[in-house]
Amino acid sequence: MSVNVRDGEVTLNGSVHSREDKRRAEDLADDVSGVRNVQNNLRVEMSGQMEDRQARSGTVSTH
Repeated sequence: MSVNVRDGEVTLNGSVHSREDKRRAEDLADDVSGVRNVQNNLRVEMSGQMEDRQARSGTVSTH
């Protein structure tokens, strides 16, 4: 997941494991002081899909 912030606008990009994770990320970003808007572009992907993508990109998963 990546988080970009500009002028009180937060944009969330990337993949998460569940709809609950997607909602939680948006809620957490929205609760930060100074945030005026959250654009949630997160995608829910099954575990195997995320692991394959991380292996190809060289990123490490932190479950």
